Amino acid sequence: MAGRWPFTAEKIASRLALIAPHIFRRTLVLPPFRILPLSAAMVDAPICADPSGWDEIPHRSYWGSADLNFVMKSRFMVPENWGSHDLALHLPLGLMGDIFNHPEALLHVDSKPIGSADRYHHTIPLDPAVADGQTHVVSLHGWTGLAGWPPDPDSRSKLFMGEPMLVAIDPVLRAFHAKASAVLDAARMLAPDNNKHEGLIHALDQAFKALDTRAPLGDRLRETVEEAQRVLDEGVPQAGEARGETLHGIGHAHMDIAYLWPVDQIRLKNARTYSNVLRLMDQDPDFKFSHSQPQLYAMVEKDYPDIFTRMKARIAEGRWEVMGGMWVEPDLNIPGPESLVRQLMLGRAYFKDRFGDVETPVLWLPDTFGFPAQIPQLMRHAGLKYFVTNKLNWNQKNKVPWSTHHWEALDGSRVLAHILTTPREVQYLPFPTNYKSDLSAGEVLGTVTDETVPESINDLPICYGYGDGGGGPTDDLLYKAHAFAEMPGMPRLRMSTVREAFAAIEKTSESLAVWTGEHYMEGHRGVLTSQGWIKRANRLAERALHEAEALAAMAGLAPDLTEAWQLLCLQQFHDIVTGTSVPVVFEDSRRDFACIRQIVEAVAIEAAAALEGPTPMVANTAPTSGPRVIAVEAEVGGQVTETGQLLYFADLPAYATVPVADASTPETPVSISVLEDGATLENAYLRVSVGNGGTLAEVFDKELGKNVLKRGQSGNVLQAFEDRPICWDAWDIDPSFEDRMEIVSGESTCEIVETGPLRAALRVTTGWRNSTLTQTIRLTAQSRRVDFFTEVDWHEQHTLLKAAFPTFISAPHAEFDIQWGSVRRSTKRESSFDAARFEVPAQKWARLCDGEYSVAVLNDCKYGYDVKDDTIRITLIKSSTSPDPQADQGRHLFTYSLLPKPAADRDMLDHEAYALNTPVRYLSPRGAATAMQFAVSNPSNVIIETIKPAEDGTGAVLRLYEAYGTATKTMITVGRRIAKVERVSFDETLVGLANFEGREVSLTLRAHEIVTLKLHFE
Repeated sequence: MAGRWPFTAEKIASRLALIAPHIFRRTLVLPPFRILPLSAAMVDAPICADPSGWDEIPHRSYWGSADLNFVMKSRFMVPENWGSHDLALHLPLGLMGDIFNHPEALLHVDSKPIGSADRYHHTIPLDPAVADGQTHVVSLHGWTGLAGWPPDPDSRSKLFMGEPMLVAIDPVLRAFHAKASAVLDAARMLAPDNNKHEGLIHALDQAFKALDTRAPLGDRLRETVEEAQRVLDEGVPQAGEARGETLHGIGHAHMDIAYLWPVDQIRLKNARTYSNVLRLMDQDPDFKFSHSQPQLYAMVEKDYPDIFTRMKARIAEGRWEVMGGMWVEPDLNIPGPESLVRQLMLGRAYFKDRFGDVETPVLWLPDTFGFPAQIPQLMRHAGLKYFVTNKLNWNQKNKVPWSTHHWEALDGSRVLAHILTTPREVQYLPFPTNYKSDLSAGEVLGTVTDETVPESINDLPICYGYGDGGGGPTDDLLYKAHAFAEMPGMPRLRMSTVREAFAAIEKTSESLAVWTGEHYMEGHRGVLTSQGWIKRANRLAERALHEAEALAAMAGLAPDLTEAWQLLCLQQFHDIVTGTSVPVVFEDSRRDFACIRQIVEAVAIEAAAALEGPTPMVANTAPTSGPRVIAVEAEVGGQVTETGQLLYFADLPAYATVPVADASTPETPVSISVLEDGATLENAYLRVSVGNGGTLAEVFDKELGKNVLKRGQSGNVLQAFEDRPICWDAWDIDPSFEDRMEIVSGESTCEIVETGPLRAALRVTTGWRNSTLTQTIRLTAQSRRVDFFTEVDWHEQHTLLKAAFPTFISAPHAEFDIQWGSVRRSTKRESSFDAARFEVPAQKWARLCDGEYSVAVLNDCKYGYDVKDDTIRITLIKSSTSPDPQADQGRHLFTYSLLPKPAADRDMLDHEAYALNTPVRYLSPRGAATAMQFAVSNPSNVIIETIKPAEDGTGAVLRLYEAYGTATKTMITVGRRIAKVERVSFDETLVGLANFEGREVSLTLRAHEIVTLKLHFE
């Protein structure tokens, strides 16, 4: 082969293009489709309607428009001399937009769904039974998609309809073309001087010499293709051996439940994709498919019961793998602690109930935007031991050093983690990978060359199939998968599952490195803030569910809140709660949150009624006890304010009902005085000087004898930044946002609205550009917390708003509240990893602490912070324009707080954060119940995060955690006599028994450990 012509590969490529049209042995053009536009995505479309009055779409003409839902109909009859095998419909509907947008339709033949016609599925095989001499009706129920990326809502793009045809396929020629294409692709991936490259090209050359491609192509081509296939099959192995690694080919279709389409559209995408998968399983007995998100299965169960029944059969057979671990593939930084547990509980319970104990124990989150430190522990409590993502390879600067590793939570719990290694170019990113491979030779080979632990791992997953509306795997992908089973120079690929892949990885995993703590994603930092309204709706829904369940448990009730939790978990999908979808998604989401409120409030009202006594009481469902000023909407003789009447309790107990009569008067009332340039709010601990524009000139700690703000600087400085990320507008905040900063200032008015004795408040209203910002700055008696109740009428775009608090504290690390714990992050940006963390997630607070003093910024619905050197900033509004052109426009409502305090009083931080996020409920004097405390833990570093009725209706469940990072012996005191205490997993199955005596439960917790207890009462 030394003198081989250098363009043999190009010759082979031209021959492949030459024979491709002849894969169709016969063709018969269908009558033109007739189309019925639909008003919206709908499951029950009129596919059986008479189309005679519908508009006709001529062949080879432009039709439709972006975002069109439709039904189209035509018909066919198989000619008598065609036979009955290898028949198909070829439906070239056109292309719209990018890979996320395309015409996609569920194909029905005589009202029976058989597969999807979409961007990647143009030719759909038919049942031989259609060759019966009868006319068959073709119906397409679909959607055209959107135009462009970012999607252009004003696009006038149209689709080009080709010639829809009935075709008879030459299966031998098709198989030869598919294998020859894969061999050529592999050869081109190998260096020209590689012997295997030479051998593969030689095998192809000999095969095409055996294939008669003389004009006119026809019978001679078909008569020689079997010989060409034989030559190719014999020649390929002679080129050499495959590599030593094994790729586990995992058929998959990543499904964004909402994104550039509403939730109603995913219901239809489900049917299209699953129909294709089931058809491929009928065709290829080796094909396996792995799919996540029980929410999707539940939709199909309701919408397409026949498809669901066929899915169940394949699941029972073991060829359809159910996996994923959570109800949806959610964001993980925004959902609260109990929400993450319910994602796991709901997801695992649904799969087990519908399919038995078959779910692969993997948390499958390929597209989620960052992973908190306690996820491995939550996984272990839910019975999961494997973790998969892709998104960490979208890091903008630092590559995770080990593609496969052990991931360790704060308490030491570990899971086996894998970051997918299949390469795919994505914008400007330095080392991106993907979870929807096209099984090109570059991606097949790159999956092993891009892994970073080759000395330990020789088995790797490669996921193939087109997601969202792409219909999943295709016939061509299955041909490729078979071709790469033993391809010289390539890793061996076999059709597999996630379970099989991890079983193989586990065998050599002992020596793998350990990653401890959070897996921060260096990108998509803006999702913590985009669409501020939905962040607030999420926090309010979580708060309402927490209260309703706690009240129900306290009252001995067992309501079913499954629907509300499922709806909330749906909203926490990684493109909904993150604020990164098109406007229609958020219209639906607002309705869903309203439904959650309605369901949950009805439960809370019923439970509260059962707790009412003969005198007025309040119900506190916060997990912490301590001094507190509360607001109730009732006549209780307290300080009258716009938000209700205020009462002060010197020590309001956690999870308790307390008589209003127990309210008292604080030793030192709060006061407010007007100054020439602002006002001063003062209580026993702080003197807060507020300027006319709402900035803090001084926060003087009376015990410390010092201003806690940095010398010469103000606090609560509202900073506006130009926010124009390179791409992914709603998703990203680039470090260049700090290139241009402006202090928010303008014409301001100040008004004293509360004068004490329990709470003083100053309202500052400022007009800035096209927006109006109103802040009511509040200080209560006996509290160090300064609240900034904020209402904004926002009309800016590409503007990022932050509030800055420079402090006197110098500390190398800041601490951030996360679900079920807290993490420390550097305040310096000296290392590459720390420099990338210029915007980070937190739940209820972030703080600086030097060991003696602490300054924290709390929030009631914000999730993005940055802390650099001595300054804490909380991110308030983002205001992108894509994919929602009107994102964040209009009304915003939120509260953030400044909490300066001695470092030793850590429990004060938790108490104030929970108090800010957990209002009390007033109980009218209409019942016979007595005041009670349901449960309290001691010491305070063990927090009872959740109290709920048990899933089986017997007893109550307490979910608690150690919050400070110290192994602890704790005593939990409950308000009723106990019969038995069980330590249980998240699905509330028995793990072991806990020690108790009377009303007291004794436990020992590891640092950062989460424990779930089930209490049975006498």
